[in-house]
Amino acid sequence: MQNVSHYYNPFNMWTIFHTEASLGWGGQEIRILNESMGMRDLGHEIIIITPANSTLMKKASDRRFEVISASFNRKDYPATCFKILKLIQLKRPDFINTHSSKDSWVASFAARLSNYKPFIIRTRHLSTPVATNIFGSVIYKLLPHKIITTGETIREQLIERNHVSPEKIVSIPTGVDFKLFDPKKSKKKIRRELSLTENTPLVGMVSVLRSWKGHNFFIDATATVLKKFSNVRFLIVGDGPQKENLTKIIQEKGLSETIFMLGHREDIPEIMASFNILVHPSFANEGVPQSIVQAMAMGVPVIASDIKSLSEVVTDGKTGLLSPRKDSGKLAKRIILLLKNKELMRKMGNNGRKFVVEKFSMERMISSIENLYKNMVGNLQ
Repeated sequence: MQNVSHYYNPFNMWTIFHTEASLGWGGQEIRILNESMGMRDLGHEIIIITPANSTLMKKASDRRFEVISASFNRKDYPATCFKILKLIQLKRPDFINTHSSKDSWVASFAARLSNYKPFIIRTRHLSTPVATNIFGSVIYKLLPHKIITTGETIREQLIERNHVSPEKIVSIPTGVDFKLFDPKKSKKKIRRELSLTENTPLVGMVSVLRSWKGHNFFIDATATVLKKFSNVRFLIVGDGPQKENLTKIIQEKGLSETIFMLGHREDIPEIMASFNILVHPSFANEGVPQSIVQAMAMGVPVIASDIKSLSEVVTDGKTGLLSPRKDSGKLAKRIILLLKNKELMRKMGNNGRKFVVEKFSMERMISSIENLYKNMVGNLQ
């Protein structure tokens, strides 16, 4: 039986819990924060539950959210479940939105055990296949009331592979803040920082440094590109577990003077404004990467792997180019093709921006989420 407060909330102002077990900072965590800010702007109360040492804890605290620390280590599951159960009784949330596997198990069970039963929403950010065993069925079919996916490919996968009811899942792509990702941003900042001229072509990647993001194929492709365009420089923006490994590969290949590892940056719009091309050679696990739609918003042409989730936004030959996954040779050819054809780069950049403005605004994402919540509440009345 659902919480009766859903029946007596004429203004549709809700209390929403977000739970996130991840300690890192990537597209998933950024979406949680942006979604929270958007919903707060509409008058909803947002409470974020995450480990004390997570980046989300610091970022959300800096933006004056109520953030409650919780451990999602397996040994702490019982204590954390009890803690969230008490928070539910105290704060009386209307919705609990869970994001990673660990916090989904703990928070969902707490919500189901509570006498005050909030709606449970599981947001699925990655296309990593979900287990087809009993555990996968419980966490996706039984515990949540609704599932949000960040792309249609993830939604289709859950329906086809895991036999989740289509009515239970809605795809809501991550939105772009066009006030930040504005193509009129200065193109000089990162070039000055790296002592590069305005005429130096810049090709970059922006993502967490994980093995499946395909940085090694990007690095391999640069050597071929440099044979045709010796003045091109390459940027790798982001931090993560592969940092040491990638740095070593770059050094061993003698590319330290042409590939710049910039680490984690907060000035992504300004950096992207300097790009001639954004490359995203990821080969697994992706939803719809924010770096791709952000680059498109900046009018930057994109080259991405030909995996299904990326083809949701990159239409080959129109809004960008698709390249066979794990093939640095083909990737290099596509980079060279664009560098040789400035008119094609301009056309794809314009098409990409038009597409993203129509389909991926932050306002559209927040409106879709709020409408989902309204429909869930409305179905009780």
